[in-house]
Amino acid sequence: MSESITLQHRTIISVKQLLSEGLLTIPEYQRPYKWNQHNIASLFNDIKTQCDKPAYRLGTIVLHKSKDKDDKDVLNIVDGQQRTLTLMLTVMAIIKHYRADNLTKPIEAKAIGKILGELANTVPALAKKQEFASDISIYNLHSNFQEIRRIISRGELSIEHIDFLLNQCEVVIFILEDESEAFQFFDSQNSRGKELYPHDLLKAFHLREFSAYDERLNPNIKAQTVAHWESLEDDELHRLFSQHLFRIKRWIDHKPARNFTSRHVDIFKGVSLHKKELPHYAKAMMITHHFVDDYNSNMHRHIDAQAMNYPFQLDQKIVNGRRFFEMVEYYDTLIERTKTIDSAHASENKDNPSYATVYNQTLNERASKIVKILDTYSDKWRQGDKYTRNLFDNAFIYYIDKFGMQDLSQVIEIMFIWAYKIRLRQYAVKLATMDNHAVDGMLFKRIKDATLPKEVWITGVHPLRGNGIKESNKKTDNDIYQLFGHLNYLTDK
Repeated sequence: MSESITLQHRTIISVKQLLSEGLLTIPEYQRPYKWNQHNIASLFNDIKTQCDKPAYRLGTIVLHKSKDKDDKDVLNIVDGQQRTLTLMLTVMAIIKHYRADNLTKPIEAKAIGKILGELANTVPALAKKQEFASDISIYNLHSNFQEIRRIISRGELSIEHIDFLLNQCEVVIFILEDESEAFQFFDSQNSRGKELYPHDLLKAFHLREFSAYDERLNPNIKAQTVAHWESLEDDELHRLFSQHLFRIKRWIDHKPARNFTSRHVDIFKGVSLHKKELPHYAKAMMITHHFVDDYNSNMHRHIDAQAMNYPFQLDQKIVNGRRFFEMVEYYDTLIERTKTIDSAHASENKDNPSYATVYNQTLNERASKIVKILDTYSDKWRQGDKYTRNLFDNAFIYYIDKFGMQDLSQVIEIMFIWAYKIRLRQYAVKLATMDNHAVDGMLFKRIKDATLPKEVWITGVHPLRGNGIKESNKKTDNDIYQLFGHLNYLTDK
């Protein structure tokens, strides 16, 4: 057992001491390594400008003392992964550069060897044991390693700078032994930062909510379950949560949903079905959870090649752990499929019409015309039109999530009129306009309360009065205005 594992709570150590700790581990719940050349340049610039001082503080590293799968001690890096990995890369680049210079510049190589000491052995071993499932991490690690090598080769990081970095640069170390305390620290630290998205906090929470039973049955269950999540860029995940899942779940309950922040992550935390004490409502969820697993593991699946997905619903409680990541994959796939409405062949020729399709289902002529206009009208890229489209898309997603493809043409017509009324009523549609319309409007409530699909569309929506439309929107080249007229949703009364 290494000496530093006995450090208590808050300790200040040098970079050399930090990298001498052979138990450091990047846990699987950490986000991908995202530092780039700008971050590298900023770090080295700080080192060079501060090297005349007796010491320089690089920041805080939060560690969680735990056991690995072989029951050996590890120090999981809860906070400070980006900085720690970059320091490891720097030492690796220094080792590689000065080993190559051992023959041509033996005096410098000897001086570096003395500065590094045991780091020449411990850091390569430390780097070798880390595992990175994300291609993003692997790419950035390789790119930054090469960039640091170039910086050293150009002489921008001198022997004096290296000595200062390893011996005078310091980090504040926190070692936490209680897992819940470690994650609470992780949440509180990162919810105040600018780099982490709220979904990073959700990833950390739900990874630790995997059941021990799952992991005993399949040691690779976490990596397999999180694979789709890791395949998505941060911007894609943030868009999925902030523009769709968060807004739909909030609008269902008539609550505002303008910006998804760390204050809202609890909306995606629910029930852990492996806990001994479950609320009564979770019993049905537990039965479904185990039935799906039993069905998929049955020997008959080798014959019929069928698989059953957990029946997710946007207005149900979240199931923590594995099912959360499956839910994210399910809705990411569903939302991507809703964007593939084929309107390219929706003809305006009434004698030979061809209709748009979604999920391989053909829409009627009126719905086909709607989706064609929404895909092609010239102002679709304006911010206000994007907000309006988000209203339409989220109502569409919520309906499909509950009722599937039934009565889709009729529902698309109702959704279009309901959402795009605000486009014709306003000079400019803003975030608040969209949000208020969803919170105060009837459509999300109508879908939530409906037992049958026809209950969503059969009562229709009120047409738009001419005096309620802004004059600037009553133009012959305004495709949305013209479409309202074509569908008979304009009235002077």
